[in-house]
Amino acid sequence: MTRIIGLSRLEALYKTFTGLDLDKGRAEAILDIATGKLEDLFTVGLERAYARGSDVVELIDLPITKGLQRTIEEYRRERERLNDPRLDLAPILDYLVGRISGLVIGYSVRSELQDLTAAILLLAGRIIKTIDPNTRKPSKNDVEKARKILDLTL
Repeated sequence: MTRIIGLSRLEALYKTFTGLDLDKGRAEAILDIATGKLEDLFTVGLERAYARGSDVVELIDLPITKGLQRTIEEYRRERERLNDPRLDLAPILDYLVGRISGLVIGYSVRSELQDLTAAILLLAGRIIKTIDPNTRKPSKNDVEKARKILDLTL
């Protein structure tokens, strides 16, 4: 049985911000979504970095939408307000970034990466809650719908 890196932190994040309870299967699927979205952001970021003559992706290169920016800011505020060490996503971040190979990121991205990752994870959960506000334990279908919506929008 594979151990999900940072599962307790992902569960804490979801309970705190979305009210969702995740089982291991849903957690794996949501981490896969986050990995895919980070890869997408960094693919565009790398293209933008190349366009400005660099092979290092900086924060200005990432296509961060207004909604994603708002989610980042909310995560930051709540993490600081709650001061809950379970909301430190460093183990999840290390796991996800380890799955994205061959990318050189600048300090500006590195310093924002935890908040960006948290926001992507939260967006998936919020989409699930928007689809079915009464759900507490997302189904495989709920997670798949969230993936499709994020693929269309982010």
